[in-house]
Amino acid sequence: MRLLESLEREHELIEQLAGSLFRWAEEDGKREDAVSFARFLDVYSGGFHHGREDGLLIPALIEALEIPADSNPIKVIQEEHALVGELAERIGRGDRDAARQVARILWEHIDKENSVLFLEAADRLPRAGVFELEDRPMTPAESEVEALGRELIRTYPPLEDPSVIRGDGCIACSAFTVRCRGIEAEWWNRWEWEEHFRRDGEG
Repeated sequence: MRLLESLEREHELIEQLAGSLFRWAEEDGKREDAVSFARFLDVYSGGFHHGREDGLLIPALIEALEIPADSNPIKVIQEEHALVGELAERIGRGDRDAARQVARILWEHIDKENSVLFLEAADRLPRAGVFELEDRPMTPAESEVEALGRELIRTYPPLEDPSVIRGDGCIACSAFTVRCRGIEAEWWNRWEWEEHFRRDGEG
């Protein structure tokens, strides 16, 4: 699906930007660049990328798969979108702790979307008769901010946080067993569980 492919490509830029933001925070980057980071998080990451996840992908999942809007992992994903938006305002005021927090949230967020949400969507939507999803192009303002993000990445080469453990699947998610029971418990139906145990028995 083209929307899922686009969202995953955008993750590559957002992931690099998170590393640049972390370097800016750790190495006392220029105070004036805080506004540029906040603008990227607000316009590109928030308005364009998260906006299409919240406004196009998630509604399609809720409608086609009849998933409750307040179910997990959808609820966790949307809460993180909102939290990044709130913290972006603090980053714009030069808050380096907020910058570190956003970088860590985005790294985990991208991992869980790439390895859980997008994979589940790509598998389940066609089974529900949905073979393509609506998308929209970037506005001129969003294209301008995308270029700003790439300039920030050149200025602040992405830096990893050695304390962050990254990984695929629900087990790597900090919400697992705390706020979310995992994709199997939240989304799987009886047939899927039976198929899982059948394959496990054959193995």
